[in-house]
Amino acid sequence: MESKLKVALVTGAGEGIGKHIALAISKEDYAVGVNDIDANKAKATAEAIRMQGQQALPLVADVSEEAQVKGMASQVEEMWGHLDVLINNAGMADQHVAVVEQDTAIWQRLIDVHLKGTYLMCKVFAPLMFKAGGGRIVNIASIAGLVTFPLRTAYGPAKSGVIRLTQILALEWAAQNIRVNAVAPGYVKTELVAELLKKGILDEAILTKRTPLGRIGTPKDVANAVLFLISEGANFITGHTLIVDGGWTAYGFI
Repeated sequence: MESKLKVALVTGAGEGIGKHIALAISKEDYAVGVNDIDANKAKATAEAIRMQGQQALPLVADVSEEAQVKGMASQVEEMWGHLDVLINNAGMADQHVAVVEQDTAIWQRLIDVHLKGTYLMCKVFAPLMFKAGGGRIVNIASIAGLVTFPLRTAYGPAKSGVIRLTQILALEWAAQNIRVNAVAPGYVKTELVAELLKKGILDEAILTKRTPLGRIGTPKDVANAVLFLISEGANFITGHTLIVDGGWTAYGFI
C-alpha cells in the first residue's frame, strides 16, 4: 500500500530561520508549501527544495490578511489535499527606539504579523489537518515573550501572545490529534541579526559572554528543535514552549 504524502507549510520561509526550517523539513521527506510576502524569496526557497528532490509550492501572501491566508489554503488543498505540519515563523523586527518615539502604525504591524498572523494561519489551516486525521503545529515565539526587553513594546507582547495562543490551541485541538507547540529562540545569527550587529544595535561579544554555551545560536539550532517537535519522538508533547537559547534565560548572573 502506497504511503500518504507528508505535507508541511512554513511561513516566512524566504530567508533566515524560516528558510532553514523549510529545507530541513523537506529532507525529512515532506512536500513543503513555502510562504513569504516576497515572491522572489518564496520561489528561491521552493526551488532549493526541489533541488533536494522534494515537491515545493511557493505561496506568496501576507499572513496578517485573512483573505490571503484563505487563498493559500485553497492552493495547498488543490495541490495536496491535506496538511500535516504547519510552522508559523513569519515575523519582522521591532523598532528599537524609545516608546514615546515609536510609530504606532509599525507597532500595530508587528502585532498583526506575529500574533494575528499566527492565529489566522492556525484557524484557516486546521481544517486541512482535521481532514488528514491530525497534525503538528509549531509556532516560532521568542525569549522576548518570556523575559522582558526594554523598548520592545510590540515584539515582546506579540510573542507572549503566541505562547499563550499555543497553549489554548493545544487544549482545543488535542481531541482532533493536533499537537501544538512553540519554539522560543534566543539570539540567532540570521541576516536580520547580522544587520543589527553591523549597525551596532547588538554587540556579539556581549551576547556571546552572556550566553552560557558561549555562542549565538544558528538557524540550524532552531530548525533542529522544530524537527524534534514534529517528530514521533514528541508524540506526547503539546502546549509546550521549547526554549532554544544556549542557556540565556536560565542565566541570572550579570
